[in-house]
Amino acid sequence: MDWNKAKTLLMLTFLILNVYLAIQLMDRMVEPRIVATSATGKSILKDRQIDEKKLQPVTRDIGYLTAEVDARTLAPLASSPIRDAVASVKNDVEWSVRLTKPYRLDAKTMRDSASSFVQASVRYGAEYTFWKYDSKYQEMTFVQTYKGQPLYSTPQQSREDDAMIGPSLLVLQLNDAKEIVSYKQRHLNKVVRQAQDVTLLSASEAIVQLSEQGLFPASKRLTSHKLGYFCLVTEGTESVQILPPTWQIELDNEEVYFVNAIDGGVQTVERLDTVSEK
Repeated sequence: MDWNKAKTLLMLTFLILNVYLAIQLMDRMVEPRIVATSATGKSILKDRQIDEKKLQPVTRDIGYLTAEVDARTLAPLASSPIRDAVASVKNDVEWSVRLTKPYRLDAKTMRDSASSFVQASVRYGAEYTFWKYDSKYQEMTFVQTYKGQPLYSTPQQSREDDAMIGPSLLVLQLNDAKEIVSYKQRHLNKVVRQAQDVTLLSASEAIVQLSEQGLFPASKRLTSHKLGYFCLVTEGTESVQILPPTWQIELDNEEVYFVNAIDGGVQTVERLDTVSEK
């Protein structure tokens, strides 16, 4: 058999397998645990001083996203201000870039300074937006976006050498002088919105879901909430990512929960630290 034909057939086989696995995963997500904002739900909102009318509305037919893990180069562009940085790649998908000269951030406007660096220096930098700051490890994490909505994924859970960051994240490493010395980056491509006939949880229903699970007691305050997407781990392949609509709910400026807007499942991330709003 001609090698080119065999290679094409093999690629088509893997593509069909990826689509099948994605469909199988979505089949397990179509029975939502909807929590109606009943009289009990309204009482929960009142006890937490939340005005339901001020919560972000949700388009019920928003659907979910599919994407592929980007295996193309994420090394700085030749025109980048850090084009002389030293780049390496792990498993073809996670790029580590070490700057030859640290990039100083303005301590009073760390978020803006870091965002300017990302926009000017990092490949696909315009697609990333600031997410969180970890003062313990001196890391600033940015998350990839799609049409203005964040594509969240699980942060690095381990500091072991073989641990990888989430497939939609960019993590800047700072030194004690608040200078960027290196970063890790992963990227999703071929992001496509898929139609889905499923009623989504509203922001108020997601808040009630957290409260019912004991994660949002009346002593805490809602400091922000935003609808985005969250990468799910797929079975049998790392190339295809499924991203259901997900509510990010932040409490007391320090705790973040992700509530799957389809099935009500809850994901948590580590405690947040505060950085300048600018």
